[in-house]
Amino acid sequence: MAISVATRLLLLLAAAVALTAPVSAWRRPMRVTVYVQEYLGNGSETTEKVLVRGPGPVNYHRNIYPPNNFFGDTLVMDDLVTESLDNTSAPVGRVYGTYMLSSMSRPVYVVSFTLQLTTGRYNGSTIVMGGIDERLAVVDHAVIGGTGAFLGAQGHVLSKLVHAYSPTHVVMKLDVYASVPVPWTQAEKEAPTSPFIIDH
Repeated sequence: MAISVATRLLLLLAAAVALTAPVSAWRRPMRVTVYVQEYLGNGSETTEKVLVRGPGPVNYHRNIYPPNNFFGDTLVMDDLVTESLDNTSAPVGRVYGTYMLSSMSRPVYVVSFTLQLTTGRYNGSTIVMGGIDERLAVVDHAVIGGTGAFLGAQGHVLSKLVHAYSPTHVVMKLDVYASVPVPWTQAEKEAPTSPFIIDH
């Protein structure tokens, strides 16, 4: 018996719902807001330094500042993370990572960084993020993973400059919007596996 077009559409819709509905049921949202204290320049407090001097050419875009304006310039960061804007507020972790000037003419950096939390309910957990920074007012990066409480994290992080104590000390606000898999119950962990699947 032939299936009508309307019936086929209903079956496709039902299949789509069946495939997408459980996703939210198997994940739970995670929300984190922290402040990154960036110390720039060449002073003793500097937390961001040149790792590799790029081969050039020089990028003359107005939002790229010398001397780190050579195509390929790569900087490494080890920034203090605090619970509030105030640089004397309680430390909650560090941000480790790199960013590289990846355009010869535009303000485009490829960034890769990890937020390590060192206190509170997420002590010892990490959030791994990456993407590009085009020197916009608000920068959107992908959350591509994590450890501890953020194991299997997916989502994105919004970062923006919120305060400048001086030309060499600025504060970035990180708003993390992520989700993580719902932890397995003990019964699920102990359930027999298929003989065709071997867990290592």
